[in-house]
Amino acid sequence: MVDAHYAEEQTNEVEILQSIYPTELVILRAEVPQKFAISVDVEDDGEIRPCNLQLTVEYTETYPDTLPLFEITLSPSTLAPPTEIEAELNDKDLSDLTDKLRELGEECLGMAMVFSMSTGLKEVAVQRLTEKTADLVRKKEEKTRREIEADQAKFIGTPVTRASFLEWKAKFDVEFKDHLSRLASEAGEDRFKRAAGGSKKDEDRRLTGRQLFEQDRSLAQSDSTFIADGDVAVDASLFVKEDAGLSSDADSDE
Repeated sequence: MVDAHYAEEQTNEVEILQSIYPTELVILRAEVPQKFAISVDVEDDGEIRPCNLQLTVEYTETYPDTLPLFEITLSPSTLAPPTEIEAELNDKDLSDLTDKLRELGEECLGMAMVFSMSTGLKEVAVQRLTEKTADLVRKKEEKTRREIEADQAKFIGTPVTRASFLEWKAKFDVEFKDHLSRLASEAGEDRFKRAAGGSKKDEDRRLTGRQLFEQDRSLAQSDSTFIADGDVAVDASLFVKEDAGLSSDADSDE
């Protein structure tokens, strides 16, 4: 049985709360000690992802000298899925908000405190979402910065210092010396092979007359095919007669 003094205070507070929250407050039990729920919209001019919390309050028999029983729940969201930089409240956040509200209620013992708890709930919820959103934004900016630096590094390359240049030059000199030695060795082997087998290869490459005629039948054609227009023809019989005359002169001299 609730004392009349407490019953009056509780009833008066509920009436005041109904005038403040005409649509947000829902009576769950009208008899003393009353039980009701207040819908608390959590928003901050677009700086955070809005959400809705339900603050369910149940008076004790000695309220307001003792804390009421209360519970904070997160209403299902009707918004689109959150982006990379939109924070949401989770179970741990709700537990922390409950602790904050309990501390606030203890500061108000002996007086009506539900309105202070309702407004305090909105304030701490906005603060928590603001902190979480700022953390997501910071992580997003850090990720973007790393991606930009990685892309720029592809074009900038590694800065050259005296120490790094000397280290590179030492490696280059060794590799270049090995390369020259390998080329010299390969060139020496090639000259030896040409000296040892060159004569034989030249002989093998030369063709005999018969092989030439076999490969090119045009060589066997009459020389007359190569007499061009306007060339002087030679009568071979003149040489025979001249040879005969020379022979007669030689006999008479004897």
